[in-house]
Amino acid sequence: MTSTCHNARVGPDHIIGRLKALRDARMRVLALVEALGQGEPGLWVETLAAIVTRAQLTDDADTQAALECVRQATADPALAYHTRSALYEAAIERGLTPIARLFLSASPSVVAKAQLAKQLAPERKLEPKGRPLTLGERKALARTHRREDLLLLIRDPHPAVVAIFLDNPHVTESDVVRVAAQRPAVPESLTRIAAHPRWCVRHAVKRALVMNPSTPLADAIRIATTLRPQELAELAADPQLPEPLRRHAADLHAASQRRPQA
Repeated sequence: MTSTCHNARVGPDHIIGRLKALRDARMRVLALVEALGQGEPGLWVETLAAIVTRAQLTDDADTQAALECVRQATADPALAYHTRSALYEAAIERGLTPIARLFLSASPSVVAKAQLAKQLAPERKLEPKGRPLTLGERKALARTHRREDLLLLIRDPHPAVVAIFLDNPHVTESDVVRVAAQRPAVPESLTRIAAHPRWCVRHAVKRALVMNPSTPLADAIRIATTLRPQELAELAADPQLPEPLRRHAADLHAASQRRPQA
């Protein structure tokens, strides 16, 4: 994707086409991460804004795939801090606040320390009448193929257990949705779901994550950017969600309504 580094080649049509040409999803993300670090930041944020706008107004699969790639690339640790900062500043200068928010990396704490300590306790009961299981025992169970054990683990919030659970080939989308919707939840566990290559692209999983108040704000904002206008309106009106997320959804929804439908 080297050619996307040149200013003359940065534009929504070119980027969508270049991403489509890469068959592997992870390679697409890494290629975009590399390209974002080259060229003019101002042109890049305008291109990203155009992709977001187009995705809101069309069901075109290539555009939707490009937007999902943008979400993952802006969250990827491989995106250098200086690149992230330059793109954030360029978006702010151009009044593209929703795009600037994609480059935020820090999220305020939303879970009380006492509650988090309880959720991360080294031992936990999976059944009311069962004995407490160690973290090692629960991690071992997360590798099982037995449905009855997997269903019990859905309520285990520990990120080390969740990470193994997500990789289990016997886990279904509905299982992951239930984990993503658990409340209270451990923010790190929700971040693991948001970054998981198999599950992060599933629409039902994304909806569960973005509607969960425990999802770190930076993750929730990027996920919300990939949703449809009617879903953005729903997010903007939900008083249980953090105010910055509701404002982001409202900004995106308002922008989509100002543009004529194709």
